[in-house]
Amino acid sequence: MVTSRTSPNVLIFSDPEEGVKFGYQYDGWAHDGSIFYYTGMGDDGAQRMWRGNKAARDHKADGKAIRLFATDGMIPGAKKTKKQIYLGEFEIDPAFPNSIEDAPDSFGVTRTVFVFNLRPVGEVLRRDQDFASTDSHLSKDWTAERVPLEEHTSDTFVLPEQAQVVALKREQALVNAFQQVLEGRGHEVDRFAITPPGNSHVLLSDIHDATDSVLYEAKAEATRNNVRTGLGQMLDYRRGVTVKSCRMLLPAKPADDLLDLLAEHGIDTVWREAETAQFWLYSKGLVVSF
Repeated sequence: MVTSRTSPNVLIFSDPEEGVKFGYQYDGWAHDGSIFYYTGMGDDGAQRMWRGNKAARDHKADGKAIRLFATDGMIPGAKKTKKQIYLGEFEIDPAFPNSIEDAPDSFGVTRTVFVFNLRPVGEVLRRDQDFASTDSHLSKDWTAERVPLEEHTSDTFVLPEQAQVVALKREQALVNAFQQVLEGRGHEVDRFAITPPGNSHVLLSDIHDATDSVLYEAKAEATRNNVRTGLGQMLDYRRGVTVKSCRMLLPAKPADDLLDLLAEHGIDTVWREAETAQFWLYSKGLVVSF
């Protein structure tokens, strides 16, 4: 992003090949070609609404136009210099200027970034290579779609790489074991793909027991930190889905005060008995065999 010193323009340059190195995976045309998504400035830490980001957001108030350029190959004879092609004039969508998304920074640490919604002004150039690599779309409201319970993935959390791999494997084993129990009883099991309003990032829940209308959030350990993290995820998920009840799924019984913490927020707790197929349910102050 560059604010011209000689003309009333904010110049924006799109280069997905370079941008993806810094977590700019959202850039490009939406699937219907109505909006061009562009990630703001700032490679390290949470992006701030200043400099180029502020210039883009306030371009109309400042009497400036946004001019969008995209890479178009290399300049002959220059090893590292790329050509730019002019796509046209754009403006920030007045109704929905930008979303705030999660993306890795230059050190690989997850942070927040601004993704601006650029609307074409008049005729613009739409090339196939400039469409977003994913079918990006920003939801105006909460949306939730039931999808198959495939290989388990969880929200990224900051841990040393080896520890994260171990945690994910343990969580996967717990989910698999509990899935077998539910399916063994003839229950239909899937998961939700949830999109918050003003966001293109899809949140995948862990287990949805469609037969009993129960949403489960699984954690690799029954520690305080895991329970607190899972509680936050569950409170977030259930704003976008309608189910009869929500339950935390753990590999062991947590501390009693954590059972009470979850219950205070209307969340039951299910935990596994060691490495067996026996699970226990804590609900309404009682522990019963699941």
